[in-house]
Amino acid sequence: MMEFSDNKPIYRQIADYAFNNIIDGTWPPGEKIPSVRELAANMSVNTRTVLKAMEYLQEAGVISPRRGMGFILTEDAPFQVVRERRREFFESTLPALRKEMERLGISRDELIESI
Repeated sequence: MMEFSDNKPIYRQIADYAFNNIIDGTWPPGEKIPSVRELAANMSVNTRTVLKAMEYLQEAGVISPRRGMGFILTEDAPFQVVRERRREFFESTLPALRKEMERLGISRDELIESI
């Protein structure tokens, strides 16, 4: 069962789970991914929530439906996932990090030294 947090909608956390499986190579391009029912059962969520995640993944160009087969990863799914994750990093993660650094008085030099 998947542990969900309150900081992001569940369907987006399911999409992140898919993104991780794609980046890690667990779900290779061109292959069928687990069914909506299978994912819903494994994650203990409603199938409509998983369907919403699948719609998000389709819009991101990561999966495509195949009649009678379910969803298949696109050949360029890893590229699409990295592109989406980079966009999210620069639009959300980095601004939040900058704000927290300002709150804590952490300089760029301190950050770079730590990295």
